Amino acid sequence: MVKYDILMRCKNEILDLPTVAQCIEAQNVAPQTVVFVDSGSTDGSREFAAQSGYNVVDYAASNFNYSVSLNLGMRHCTSDFVLILSAHCILYDEDAVENLLKNALMPQVAGVFGRQIPTKNSTPIDVRDLLTVFGRERIVYEKHPFFHNAFSLVNHGLWEQIPFDESLNGIEDRVWAREACDRGWKIVYEPDAVALHE
Repeated sequence: MVKYDILMRCKNEILDLPTVAQCIEAQNVAPQTVVFVDSGSTDGSREFAAQSGYNVVDYAASNFNYSVSLNLGMRHCTSDFVLILSAHCILYDEDAVENLLKNALMPQVAGVFGRQIPTKNSTPIDVRDLLTVFGRERIVYEKHPFFHNAFSLVNHGLWEQIPFDESLNGIEDRVWAREACDRGWKIVYEPDAVALHE
């Protein structure tokens, strides 16, 4: 199986972190390491990550930028693939990451993103949006890709060629995917890889 690291981004997520950590430990395929990019948490999240053995990387910039935080974390990853996971995304079952990794074995796959489903706390609008955007059909994008990096697997070697655009603070995942496809790579949506995302 393909080796991977986890890049987790966090600011004050201690309510969900213990559950997220348990889900990571329960995966059929364990990560090589967990890189934990903390953006100035004050609720014990950083301390929990350190106690869990994660590689804690501090990003406490006054002007937060998603692309900068992602690139910072990616520079600390060493495996061929990196699972980007928001610190409040809860992996649905023990197959979640394995189902992403299976797609990484296909030729020219830049990234794979999984299905996101609502939690019991999701608003009706969020429930509608998640169920609309993240369907049950597997899709391979070669042009005009969609991509969502709250729960996604990225080819680390390709990221070295195409880092996230630090002039963007949002939609950096879609711009990255478009650039990858423009260079002949593919983006895969794998609905059998599932995470709960509020």
